[in-house]
Amino acid sequence: MKGIFLCSGSSSRMAPLGDKNLMEYYGKPLCVHLLQRAMKGGVTSFIIVTNSSNRTAIAKIVVEWKIPATIAEQQDLSAGMAGGISDALVHVSPNDPVVIIGGNDAVDPSAYADVIAKINKNDGAILAKKVTEYFPGGYISVNEKGIVRRIIEKPGAGNEPSNMVNIVCHGFARAKNLSDALQDAASEADDVYEVALQNLFENGKYAVVEYEKSWQAVKYPWHVLDMKKALWSIPNKRIHPSAEVHSSAVIGDEVILDAGVRVMPFATVTGKTYIGQNSLIGNNALIIDSHVEKNSTIGNATEMTRTTVGHNFSTHKSYIGDSIIGDSVNMGAFSCTANMRLDQQTVRVGIKGEKTDSGKEKLGAIIGDGAQIGIHASLMPGVKIESLALVPPRAIV
Repeated sequence: MKGIFLCSGSSSRMAPLGDKNLMEYYGKPLCVHLLQRAMKGGVTSFIIVTNSSNRTAIAKIVVEWKIPATIAEQQDLSAGMAGGISDALVHVSPNDPVVIIGGNDAVDPSAYADVIAKINKNDGAILAKKVTEYFPGGYISVNEKGIVRRIIEKPGAGNEPSNMVNIVCHGFARAKNLSDALQDAASEADDVYEVALQNLFENGKYAVVEYEKSWQAVKYPWHVLDMKKALWSIPNKRIHPSAEVHSSAVIGDEVILDAGVRVMPFATVTGKTYIGQNSLIGNNALIIDSHVEKNSTIGNATEMTRTTVGHNFSTHKSYIGDSIIGDSVNMGAFSCTANMRLDQQTVRVGIKGEKTDSGKEKLGAIIGDGAQIGIHASLMPGVKIESLALVPPRAIV
């Protein structure tokens, strides 16, 4: 079974963090986590749809992680999802089945297996997450036999045709059916793929696959924190043989210390925490439910909670809470991220010029690669710091 894995989006809503497909979780890029889950569910090879900016990086990742994949660069990004799928379909034999996979949807491997099983008995299958409260996405309308009639985008609370939300894990018994539908579909909006799907629903038998396990997507920067939780799969403490932990340090039961990690005297690392290769946890540091990538230094007396940081991060005597921080960032001594509004309201974040409600009562800073934060600087909840920015000492942002 071939899968078309979509990685050609611009990730513009993620600014200043960069390409969400390449962000690392537990020492592994997001795209690798998701590709490996699909493989466990029965997808045997992939056509990975990239753009001109991430093609080289993804091609390198495919080799490094031994992913059975062909790289297809989307030629016209303005053609949206339909364009990327069309560019990938040239690598699939017309009569072969194919699964379309969203490049940032984390689902259990069983979801892919269930979709593949339904393909064998129908013209195709659509994965649908059962929800208990309104979600601003596409709702699936089905008949009494569980066959999809249509997908209704954002119907509004109270108008939902079902309790099932569309997830981009769509199976097709014959690739040619999808290719023909895309060629025939026309729309002035960015919904050509959706128009093609509707034509297929009206002329074929596409079964709904009801999915009740965990699902997490990355659309906005704060979803990085949610994805970190969704991808956690290590139930017990794991300390690499080459890691060095001082006898006075406290390491919790769900902590992962990767190769070459050093934990200094009286440090505490607890909760679902990952410390990447060759990173240093300094004296008296406190790290809770956080994710630290390789070659980073969490120095003396730093407190970090529910935060994720990239490679080569460094700080000491800082408080960092509920934040998302890129690679090669330095936070000077006594710098601080505030993570909660004084009025107790949920934190809003600037996305493409508009304030967007994160829905989170606690959310710290979102800091791009290479930013330098001066000593005693204070970053307010939901603040975005651009890549390579210089935040002066004692600044309040």
